[in-house]
Amino acid sequence: MKGILKLAVCAIAAVAVLTSCSKTEPEVTVVDRRIVILSSIGGMGDHGYNDLVMSGLLKSYWARGRFDAHMFYLGPETMEEAEDFVERWTGPETKTAKHTLLVMCSSDYRELAEKKLADRDFTSENEVEMLVFEVPELPEPQNGIKAYSFMIPMYGASYDAGVFAAQNGYGKPLVWLADESDALTRKAGEGFSDGYESVTGTAPEWRFLCDDWHGYTMGGEAYAQMEEVSGQNDFIFPVMGGSNMGIYRYLRENPDGPAVVGMDVDQSIYSANVVGNILKHIDVVLQGLIEDWMNGNPIEHYKEYDTQSGHIEWSPVAR
Repeated sequence: MKGILKLAVCAIAAVAVLTSCSKTEPEVTVVDRRIVILSSIGGMGDHGYNDLVMSGLLKSYWARGRFDAHMFYLGPETMEEAEDFVERWTGPETKTAKHTLLVMCSSDYRELAEKKLADRDFTSENEVEMLVFEVPELPEPQNGIKAYSFMIPMYGASYDAGVFAAQNGYGKPLVWLADESDALTRKAGEGFSDGYESVTGTAPEWRFLCDDWHGYTMGGEAYAQMEEVSGQNDFIFPVMGGSNMGIYRYLRENPDGPAVVGMDVDQSIYSANVVGNILKHIDVVLQGLIEDWMNGNPIEHYKEYDTQSGHIEWSPVAR
């Protein structure tokens, strides 16, 4: 992951050079294609989903041997900042590119996307397209924006993780979610719970870190709550984005604590207590979509990548 981050920094530095304005040339250059990445809240460095997004972009570059489009990476710290970014890059900024693809890397952005698609007053001199991660099919736009979305359902892989916990004798598992209002992560929790209950006949305990998107950025709070969790549970299934790092930090200091599932990428490097990972190959999905867009190939309005697609899997850690 450090390698990914290092390459990401290099990529952003290259973009900064590519998009810098000449002091002696005031005219605005209109490029053919531009990709604007709006990461989920917090941006790179979450050791998971956001870093995988950057990995997918870099793989697109390596596959082509070049990147014949301007790229911008935006890492908002608040939802208000994310909304400002969406307004900017679907507004006046679109004039500097014939084709703009706004990639919104979180299900939390569904409302922002739908608001923009419903704006009947929206106009643009150039083509604007929108790709939204992890949301069901978007409504038909009321303007000229083309919109695409996809989902990588976690239920199946999470079910397998629940069966694993039950078959390996864990008697007090915990489903721990970042955001009580997030239907996507709740479905993952239900998968784990159903898998565990299918073997033991009993359901795991549930816990929520927050009631909105802030829960994905509360690693310190997750760390603080681990003392109580460790006293009550012997297995944790956490879907909390960057906040999971608080759990791993606690377990490095207290290795006798509960077993835990890693999310999105192999997290076993951060704690010996990670007994398996839900691997989500978002980098491969994004690479394919970027390649199609760059080549002018049609993109499906909505697509679902389930466990049969090979883009998500439960992978126990071999010790």
